[in-house]
Amino acid sequence: MFTSFKFFNYRLVFTYSSLMSVAGWGHAVSIDWLVLDLTHSSTALGNMVGIQLAPYIFISLVGGTIADRFNKKNFLRLVCVLNALIAALLFALYYYGHLTYAILAIIVVIHGTLNATESPVRNSLSLEVVNKENMANVMGLNSLTFNLGRLMGTLTAGLLIAHFDNGTPWLVFTFLYIAIALLLNRLKVEEIPVAQFGKAKPGKMIDALRYLQKSPIIFLSMTLAAVFFGLGMHFGQTSSLMVKNIFLKDASYLGYIGIAVAGGSAIGAALASRWSVPGHAPHLTTLLKSGILVAIFWMASAFAQNFWLYAILACVASIFHLTFMVTSNGLVAASAPEDFRGRIYGIYLCIFYIGSCAGGLLVGALAQNLGVRQAIFIGGAATFLISATCLVWFRSKSKTTSR
Repeated sequence: MFTSFKFFNYRLVFTYSSLMSVAGWGHAVSIDWLVLDLTHSSTALGNMVGIQLAPYIFISLVGGTIADRFNKKNFLRLVCVLNALIAALLFALYYYGHLTYAILAIIVVIHGTLNATESPVRNSLSLEVVNKENMANVMGLNSLTFNLGRLMGTLTAGLLIAHFDNGTPWLVFTFLYIAIALLLNRLKVEEIPVAQFGKAKPGKMIDALRYLQKSPIIFLSMTLAAVFFGLGMHFGQTSSLMVKNIFLKDASYLGYIGIAVAGGSAIGAALASRWSVPGHAPHLTTLLKSGILVAIFWMASAFAQNFWLYAILACVASIFHLTFMVTSNGLVAASAPEDFRGRIYGIYLCIFYIGSCAGGLLVGALAQNLGVRQAIFIGGAATFLISATCLVWFRSKSKTTSR
């Protein structure tokens, strides 16, 4: 499962990605909790989730172009420095009592814009520092960095908020971003096997779009990931609502949810390494089966009568969420040609965050008007129906083709 660790540069990129994920999840938890404290409104939280994700819809395409054209090492260091300045600004505004919902929304847009450009660059870099044979392994490990961040970022932010205040996490993450920028200095560019790393010739986004037009299965996997994540599979928004509004717990319990979800994700990562990408060839059926399974436990979590049962169900759901995302990412990675891989990822992230943004608004509105439990159940039910329908369609199409 860890064969890509034999490459020094990948070990460094893995560490970088994990720390960025820690900071990103901690930032998101702090934002969510502050919005609920300021407004006590599920709709306001849903709107803020949409505001957080909106920049990704447009800017991720720019990030994909950057990944194909410019020096990734220098760009990622710049993003870290700017993120450190944003985190320091949030801490100062909170400390002096000037942080309002409107100001927070503006800063969140700026922060989201930076990270939207960073994601395609980071994903492309992680594949470029290993050999082609290790790319499938890298996709699984990249999902692991995401979930390590979910564990440590959520736990750290929750404990800091519970024991200090909502501004303290941003002070901690200020120094973390600075440390990450320094870490990137150790990247050994001369060992990266990609020809003319950081000096790719300018290409057109239309080339990547034309490629996807010829690969409908890849486009379908991108769309399903966007729809399912938007309906609530990210657990951040729904867990904040369940912890605060249903179980009436403090922010430290978000850390326990983070532990449960990360535990499930670790199991999911092990499963993904065995059957999600067999023979380095991800399958759409694995994606759809994982969607059905995550939906079942997702719906069950809506009826949990106590926090600990909810945490257990979230843990199990996260197992299949991880296999779903690894398969989706693997389908994209396996299809993307080296010369415009960044643009493919940019399109993927654009589609992904359109669904996430729209879903955040929808889940917030449903929770406000129908109830938190009802919103979670509806998201899970929709995921189940879409996955089951697509699986039946794909199998019938495969039988027809084989005749």
